[in-house]
Amino acid sequence: MKYNLREMTVEDINDVIEGEIKAFGTTLGYDLIYTDLTFNPYAHYMVLEIDKLVHGYIGLWINDNSEIINFYVDEEYRGLGFGEMMLDFAIKLCELSKVYNLSLEVRESNAVARNLYKKHGFVFSHKRERYYDNGEDALVLIKSFGDVK
Repeated sequence: MKYNLREMTVEDINDVIEGEIKAFGTTLGYDLIYTDLTFNPYAHYMVLEIDKLVHGYIGLWINDNSEIINFYVDEEYRGLGFGEMMLDFAIKLCELSKVYNLSLEVRESNAVARNLYKKHGFVFSHKRERYYDNGEDALVLIKSFGDVK
């Protein structure tokens, strides 16, 4: 198995949308991702390519305070360290960009993801009630980088 974490291109959008739907039952949508890739200077999207096919991605906005917009690994590749590799990359990119913090939302029921985030220094900030389409709450987690400026 050959894998690569590379910058996302417009040609990857349909594969990412398909993966989002499989992972979450919903998608950010073509227009949002396309706009971020082509017009948003703060957007950074990386795809996980395994054997030349897209099997995950992470999207983040990096400014003084940064946010993970979306993040998944296809189910058949979970538990192999790919999610941790992608999250490590995003954290390192934020450190190099000298941001103050990195935030994200995670489903309250997603214990595996919550444990991954906790392992990497994310702490609970607050809850967004009934945030997701199915009525599930989102937990907002934040990783602080301190006074890095």
